[in-house]
Amino acid sequence: MSVWFRFFCALVVAVAGGGQVMGQVSISSFDPVFGPVGKTVNIYGTGFSPGTVTVKFNGIAAQSPQATSASQIVATVPTGATTGRISVQVGSSSATSTTNFVVIGPGPYVTDFSPVTGADGTTVFLDGVQFTSARWGYFAGQPAASFFRSSDSLISMVAPAGVVSGPLTITSSLGNYTTISNFDVPPTISGMAPPAGRVGTNVLLTGANFLDTFAVWFTGTNGPITVPASFIVLSNSGLKVAVPAGAVTGMVTVDAPAGSANSPGNFVVQPTIYGFSPGFGPVGSSVTITGANFNVGTPVVRFNGTAASLSGSPSFGQVTALVPSGATTGPISVTTSDGSDTSVNNFLLPASITSFTPTNGAAGTWIRVNGQNFLGVTAVSFNGQAAANFVITNNTVLGAQVPAGVITGPLSVSTPINATNSTGLFYGAPLIIGFNPTHGTVSSSVTITGTNFLGVTAVRFNGVTGGITSSNNGQIVATVLAGAQSGPITVVTPGGTVVSAGTFVVDSPSDLAISGTPAPNPVTIGSNLVYTIVIVNNGPNSAPNVSVTNTLPGSVTLKAATINQGTLATNGNPILGTLGTMNNGAAVTMTLTVIPNELGIITDTMSVGSDALDPTPVNNTASTSALVQSPALLSIQTLTNPPNQIKILWPADLTNYALQAKNSLLTNLFWSNVTSTTTISGNQRSVTEGNTNLLRFYRLKR
Repeated sequence: MSVWFRFFCALVVAVAGGGQVMGQVSISSFDPVFGPVGKTVNIYGTGFSPGTVTVKFNGIAAQSPQATSASQIVATVPTGATTGRISVQVGSSSATSTTNFVVIGPGPYVTDFSPVTGADGTTVFLDGVQFTSARWGYFAGQPAASFFRSSDSLISMVAPAGVVSGPLTITSSLGNYTTISNFDVPPTISGMAPPAGRVGTNVLLTGANFLDTFAVWFTGTNGPITVPASFIVLSNSGLKVAVPAGAVTGMVTVDAPAGSANSPGNFVVQPTIYGFSPGFGPVGSSVTITGANFNVGTPVVRFNGTAASLSGSPSFGQVTALVPSGATTGPISVTTSDGSDTSVNNFLLPASITSFTPTNGAAGTWIRVNGQNFLGVTAVSFNGQAAANFVITNNTVLGAQVPAGVITGPLSVSTPINATNSTGLFYGAPLIIGFNPTHGTVSSSVTITGTNFLGVTAVRFNGVTGGITSSNNGQIVATVLAGAQSGPITVVTPGGTVVSAGTFVVDSPSDLAISGTPAPNPVTIGSNLVYTIVIVNNGPNSAPNVSVTNTLPGSVTLKAATINQGTLATNGNPILGTLGTMNNGAAVTMTLTVIPNELGIITDTMSVGSDALDPTPVNNTASTSALVQSPALLSIQTLTNPPNQIKILWPADLTNYALQAKNSLLTNLFWSNVTSTTTISGNQRSVTEGNTNLLRFYRLKR
């Protein structure tokens, strides 16, 4: 590399300066900053050479711009150019100005004027260009009182009577020009609406010369306070401002460039409630209300309309009051000489229930509940069970819907401060689950189980009222009274009437007795044996559904069966009799004829029963026995060894028979017992005697 080339590179870097690398275009400024089409403009910067230069005015290319050096370009404002940025491109590098070039027309152009404020008769001097064609000047549209063009760049004109704030306008044959900034006249306030309000209230000020207002002031707790960005200039004659925090009653002041103006009267700042704490409490509790403008005079605090006593001295933003007697749930209000404000939220006091109607109903029924301080109610329940739904009508009335499966008990309402029960009960529909015992006599005690029995007014046994011994919500103990009949049990409560599914049987005592006799007894095997069975109702009441059971001995054969009341089932053993109802004192006879088939003692058993209570159950069963014997037949045998002997034989089981004899059948001759020794062999009993009599007669005597 040659020494010359190294020197050239160093020179280029030095010329670029400030860390700028050659070839990177930048625009630092341009002069003038405004001008008409055809005006020559000098653009200053870096990187303008070498290379082809392109200059655009707000996107419109200038014709033949010339880079006089790497830091300056001379360009002419092209036809069609409009106010906007100037851009320069050299090769592939480009830059855009940070400010606009203002393209003006051929007519007057005002760059500045002074003074910027004034009133009627104020002389205003305008600086600018192209004033030669100017004809007249205007103040906010009003013609100037006088107009004088000193040169192409200076005009003076006098403000007319009644001048108001607004821009200045110069008219000419080549066009008109109106200033961007205003000539400001001292403001005036003629009206204010509303005349009172609280923090945040939008107030409309009417008057004149509000343009360029830069501050609005309210009297504050510590002197005037400014309200930045809290007002809007609607027009030269209207301004809207929001009452700021900390404002108190006093004048409103508007500050504008030409002066200040006060409202014609005071704006009354009313008290404002932001909140209170605690949000609930009983009578006598202390509540602190926070807000603003509470210290104008002596404020009056009311709890839902009831005046309260203050605790301590109020301050601008706080007042403390004691919940007064008679207060009810509702908003809190604070009243001062400047007005009143009422809280958005309610202060809650303990709720209470005075009554409700109806006092019973099925699930889904709406109940009207009367009381106090219901606005804070959060829950309603029936004996602890949540209501199906509830609606708060007002502070003293709410509606609650009966839930399914409600149990008799008090109604209750809950608030954040308390839960309270009604003194009266809401009665659910009664339900009988069962009763025990299921039958009994007059004066019997019956326990009925179920639900919703509180307040029971009557228990009836098949329509006949019984006595109530004790009761609670799940159980009743009742007594069967005279006249009660078998049938369902009815329970009557304030919640309704319920009838049991089952039947309670009222037992009427009836002393049934049964007895039986066999005939003949003893009885000869194979002959007829008749059992006579008698059933008697000894009273004192009729016996319903009387039944008889007779079990025959297993060794007999039934030959016949009769009964004088009811029917007999004889196709099995035992024999069953259905007698129906036996009246007091009635007797029924059942006859059973059997043939005994075995020797010995046989026993017949019997029993009787009915649906009635039997006070003497011992005589409900009986048994009777019969002796079955062989036929009483004698046989005589002549013995040859030893000779002249006879043997008299008869059945051995006839132990209840005696052998008698006599030698003549004459009636005056009595039978006498044979005293000879009796011998038993097998099933035969025998006596042996000498055969010495001409005649001798024998018999068996029972």
